[in-house]
Amino acid sequence: MEFNYLPIRKVIYGNGSIGNIEAVMAENGLKHPLIVSGHSVSRTTFYQDLIDSIKTPFTEFPQITQHSPMEEIEHGVESMRNSHCDSIISIGGGSVIDSSKVMRYYYNMDAIQVAVPTTLSAAEFSHIAGYTIGGEKMGIRDRGITPQYVILDPAATAETPDILWKSTGIRSLDHALETILSNNFSEPAVMFAMKSIEKLMANLEATGLDSRLECQKAAWYSYFEVFDAPMGLSHNIGKIIGAKWDIPHGMTSCITLPAVMRYYARNNPTPLASISAQMGINGLNQADQAYRTADMVENFIRRLGLTRKMSDYDIRKEDLEYIVSRLKGDRSELMSLLQTML
Repeated sequence: MEFNYLPIRKVIYGNGSIGNIEAVMAENGLKHPLIVSGHSVSRTTFYQDLIDSIKTPFTEFPQITQHSPMEEIEHGVESMRNSHCDSIISIGGGSVIDSSKVMRYYYNMDAIQVAVPTTLSAAEFSHIAGYTIGGEKMGIRDRGITPQYVILDPAATAETPDILWKSTGIRSLDHALETILSNNFSEPAVMFAMKSIEKLMANLEATGLDSRLECQKAAWYSYFEVFDAPMGLSHNIGKIIGAKWDIPHGMTSCITLPAVMRYYARNNPTPLASISAQMGINGLNQADQAYRTADMVENFIRRLGLTRKMSDYDIRKEDLEYIVSRLKGDRSELMSLLQTML
């Protein structure tokens, strides 16, 4: 067995941790960062206060939209080049952070990236960056694009819309569950994923900065062993429908996760059974334990008001063939699975 660490130098977390950003810049001798965000984040009080605190020259690039379109990334690379930027400060959700990784990949892999997440996508903790070209999801996997610094300050999330916050929390839950499903032999993977599930279940419905910080830590733990734990069907389906039908990342997990968990309960119940046992549900056979875990997650999504189907995003029965053609596995089983998501 082996455990592969990603090259994250520091995770700085807690209330007020954003105050460390000047120290991070000084530590690395950074002279001119590109500040990458999206339109909505760039209008928040947190964002304005942060850029007002930066003493060095900087260039703003608040142009990233959902699913990281390549044309926006190319414009970001052009901004880096024209302004001679030596680093990136990413303030936003998964699309902003992934776009910044891709910019570094094509411009300067040695550029320092400081990720300040405003959602629970956990993109800041991975060596993977997704982007889209013509509605098709593409990706890069390279240890070198992992952000070197992550700052988890719950104040950065205070102005995040509630539906975005909660749905990306389900995305982190998806990370944790699929880590256990795909990598149940790894003790670190299981320990951190289990703790992530516990924290999300206890805090995602709550309000207040302390609960938000617990959710941020849960997102971190959900992706703690991302290098060794490949994601499964829920993520793979989500990438396809998200890019093609412009569905937010978090909402794709709300659509796919309960159905995929029931699929695994039929085909591989042991990992799911271990989750419900950890959470105090005992006395059932393994298959029933696995289905109980799926019920628990589905009920949690319902309580959050996030129950969604593919049809809510105009995906029709005739579209399922397109989705199946981009998945690996038994075609008839996959088609049956997708029909339960309509």
